[in-house]
Amino acid sequence: MTSQETLYQQLIVNGIQTLPTEALLEIASFVYFIRQKCLAPQYFEEELHRALLSMELHSLTQAEVWHLEQEFMNYEERYPYE
Repeated sequence: MTSQETLYQQLIVNGIQTLPTEALLEIASFVYFIRQKCLAPQYFEEELHRALLSMELHSLTQAEVWHLEQEFMNYEERYPYE
C-alpha cells in the first residue's frame, strides 16, 4: 500500500468518527457501490444497464397510459352509440 493510499484511508476513518448512524449507513452503501464498480465492473455495468432500461420502460409505459387516457377522453361524446 502506498503512502497516498494510507493517507486516504486515514482521512476516511477520521472523517466518519463522529457521524450519526444514518450517515454511516449512507457511507456503507456508497462503499458497497464503489466496491461493486471497481471489483466487478462487468456485473456493475449489467446491473446499471438493467436499472436504466427498467426506468426507461416504466416511463414509456407511463407515456403510453397517458396517451390512451387522452385517446379515450370524452369517447362517448365523440363516438355516440347508435
